[in-house]
Amino acid sequence: MRSSKGSAVAVALAAGIGVAAVPAQADARSATDGPVTITATGHHNGPVRIDVTESGENYLLIDPTRPGTRCATPDGRTVSIPKDRPPGPGSETFTACVDIMYGAQRQWDMLRDWLGRSGQLGNGRNAPAVYDPGGRGPIWGGYVVFGRMPTGGAPATTLDLAGHQFGHLVYQSTPGGTGSGNESGGLFEGASDIFGVLTDHYADHPRNRPNYVIGDSPSLMGNRPLRYMYNPSLLGDPNCYSSAIPSTEVHAAAGPLNHWFYLLAEGANPGGGKPSSPVCGGDPAALTGIGIRQAGRIFMGALQRKTTQWSYAKTRVASVAAAIDLFGPGSAECAITKAAWRAVNVQEQPGEASCAGPAPSPAPAVP
Repeated sequence: MRSSKGSAVAVALAAGIGVAAVPAQADARSATDGPVTITATGHHNGPVRIDVTESGENYLLIDPTRPGTRCATPDGRTVSIPKDRPPGPGSETFTACVDIMYGAQRQWDMLRDWLGRSGQLGNGRNAPAVYDPGGRGPIWGGYVVFGRMPTGGAPATTLDLAGHQFGHLVYQSTPGGTGSGNESGGLFEGASDIFGVLTDHYADHPRNRPNYVIGDSPSLMGNRPLRYMYNPSLLGDPNCYSSAIPSTEVHAAAGPLNHWFYLLAEGANPGGGKPSSPVCGGDPAALTGIGIRQAGRIFMGALQRKTTQWSYAKTRVASVAAAIDLFGPGSAECAITKAAWRAVNVQEQPGEASCAGPAPSPAPAVP
């Protein structure tokens, strides 16, 4: 979610205030100070390995290997834990921050390994996070804030929601920024859902099996998730584009983009226990899916072509151009990109590149 809400947190972070909640003598650095990997217990993810900073007798939830990644309290203090206390289940703030750090680190690695991007901001940096249990759900504003869901449930720090919130940073820091209006807002929210599921699939965590459902932990909203990407209409959101999208609430307006991404990655009838996905037009048999990693590469390439007033039509044109750049004009990936857009009722646009042309030569065999 987005918000323009200001607070003391924004002031503290903007001023670079990040004093750890540790005794003053811990400020003195020793020969052992620096990066360290610990096992800590998150609220949703359970025991996970996270990179933190060792400082005196404390572990600070600051990642020195992924600059900008840290977790703080609402007053701007970096969350920490004494080294002599086992970093298992602890306070809500600590376990939520462990989830946040784990999600941010897995997304950073996914961006590097799958999409060729350096950090969420694209310049080798991330932004800090704040866990505010008094907040109402995840709130986006020049920094990343996590809280509980509006229903008063558990911390909104599941892997997909952490990926979604940090995904806002990725979208915002590509050309064109966030734009304005509900259609641009829907693309902003849909893009963040896409980065959430990319993070989910990259991490492949045994307690959080990857899927295309956003916010599906029962501790968040009970039996109702936030969004179904493979069939947004299950929650009353539009599956396909129409003239109503520019006046649709932004999370609902994300429906056609989420649906397109699922069709591109998995196809209309993927099998293997993955759900089938309805289409609004075109030929479902043409939608065989190219895999989530390749779909992510095409989407990231489209975002690099983003302009200030972004729209579904422009996203289609940009994604086709990205598919051609990555896989060639005669590639199956280009054809499936177009077919997925037809399936969500975003039709071919003037000036859109053609998929006609020779298929790219296969890569030479590795000796």
